[in-house]
Amino acid sequence: MPKAQVPREPDGNRVLADIKSLAEDIGPRPAAGPAEKRAAEYIADRLRGLGYDVSFQEFAASSEASRTSTLATQGRVIASAPFEGSAAAPTFTGTLVAAGLGKPEQFPGNTNGAIVLLERGELLFDQKVKNAQAAGAKGVIIYNNETGLYSGSLSSTASIPAVAISRAEGMKLSADLDRGKVDIEMTVSDIGKGMSRNVIAKPPGKDCTTVSGGHYDSVQVSPGANDNGSGTATVMEIAAVLASKDEMGSNCFVLFGAEEPGLIGSRAYVAALDNAARQKIKAMLNFDMTGFGDSGWILIGTADLQRRALDQAQALGLPQVRSGGLPRNSSSDHASFISAGIPALFYYHSEDGLLHTPQDKADRLSPKYLEEAARMGVAMLESFNGS
Repeated sequence: MPKAQVPREPDGNRVLADIKSLAEDIGPRPAAGPAEKRAAEYIADRLRGLGYDVSFQEFAASSEASRTSTLATQGRVIASAPFEGSAAAPTFTGTLVAAGLGKPEQFPGNTNGAIVLLERGELLFDQKVKNAQAAGAKGVIIYNNETGLYSGSLSSTASIPAVAISRAEGMKLSADLDRGKVDIEMTVSDIGKGMSRNVIAKPPGKDCTTVSGGHYDSVQVSPGANDNGSGTATVMEIAAVLASKDEMGSNCFVLFGAEEPGLIGSRAYVAALDNAARQKIKAMLNFDMTGFGDSGWILIGTADLQRRALDQAQALGLPQVRSGGLPRNSSSDHASFISAGIPALFYYHSEDGLLHTPQDKADRLSPKYLEEAARMGVAMLESFNGS
């Protein structure tokens, strides 16, 4: 296949076009699902066209991310998302009752054997579901306290099925209850069992001295434009620029599957490296959520790489760049490399309140930030090439 011709400098609009292909043409890409596989094939074709040797690394990925749920009443299908930790349940029907925020005293006397409608807020999801179980409910529906559908997780495994719905759908169900009895048909699938894959691109005939990557899967309810179509497309742009400048060097590019259920893809990649291969890797660069927010760049990871990247950002004229850390209880694929003793750096641009929601769409993202991410990545890899 002839090498694709691209401009020799990063282009944020070109990055955004790749994000649209992932988030709009393919859509949500839950781990081990068919859409994740289509995304892997798209990425592989793009990298192969740039002249890299491309392969797939497959691994088992039984995950919550590929679960599905169905909800319907009186012929109306209601968009829903199963909670991580929900019990699985084949299709069943139950009478709906409302119990406010899910406090113990709010459950009505006819809760036993019913499906309970709760509003998000005040109590943790896990506590709401435990209270519903204690009241004898056989299913839980929690509607959002903000606009849109959302996804959530329980801190312990539930014995009854639990799903999330949008606020608008919750209001409709509340109105239906005001008019009389409401029966709900509900299903939650079992934890998905399937195969995911990493897409590995190497310069022909070379071993990896750097690995640049990001995850391309998303949660079930989200098109995953920022999380993480943005990082995936940034990595492809960096690979394209180096190829067009004949600066592939020994820089490899790996797009990871199944990050959302627990960094499964990057852990599988690192576990497959023998000791010699690990020793050769000087740096892993991770790009995750690079297209949104106005609070600047945060560089997370190995101190030496942080200092190096800060100097490069200054030379590139990017003032809003600082070292930092991730919010509590969050992680990304660089952590798999650091745990294995491989230096790693995570390029991250601001928190995003719409990650893991249906509103994580490409039209929210900034070509300027996407281009900045690619410029920083190119500069780092060129520094390892001696450029």
